[in-house]
Amino acid sequence: MNIQINLLPEARMLKLHNKSKKTRYITIASVMGISVTAVAVVLIMLQVFLVGTYAQGENKIKDLDATIAKSVSTEQSAATLQANLASFYSLNSSRTYASRIFSNLFKAVPENITISSVSIDSKDMISISGTTNSFLDVSKFATILELYNLDYLPQPDLERKAVFTEPAIVSVSKSDDGKVSFSITCKVNQALLKQQRKQ
Repeated sequence: MNIQINLLPEARMLKLHNKSKKTRYITIASVMGISVTAVAVVLIMLQVFLVGTYAQGENKIKDLDATIAKSVSTEQSAATLQANLASFYSLNSSRTYASRIFSNLFKAVPENITISSVSIDSKDMISISGTTNSFLDVSKFATILELYNLDYLPQPDLERKAVFTEPAIVSVSKSDDGKVSFSITCKVNQALLKQQRKQ
């Protein structure tokens, strides 16, 4: 059996007890203060890191936006160029080679025929009007057009195919002074003339 005897007066014991409590509270407060300070420092560091990361991310987004804008501009330019090239090829494939048509046509005109007008429509049909001395000359001109580049004046820079096809005498009339006016139509082979060397 243990018997405890308290030799300290009660006031002294109370003082020691209060001092022990006070030390414990100070220790707890210190630990809490250090913990709060550490958490605050970590939060501030985290905030600084997030702000820095956000700024970097924003700069990257701006750079990417600028790159995309340049890319869109380049793509639009490329698309415009491609569309222009496509329309150029389309125009080039359907263009009328007027100088080549006239060059070949006037080689086929006999000396005694005077041409007053020539027109070409969108279907490659040529209309020729002119005057001559006789009905026979008109018939001869129609025959020459049909035989041109085949049996009559084959061109060295053309494949041996008909340049003018389906010649037809549309009208013939004789005036009081003996001049014969005529109108002839024929179709021109544009695909063949396209292959001819530039004249």
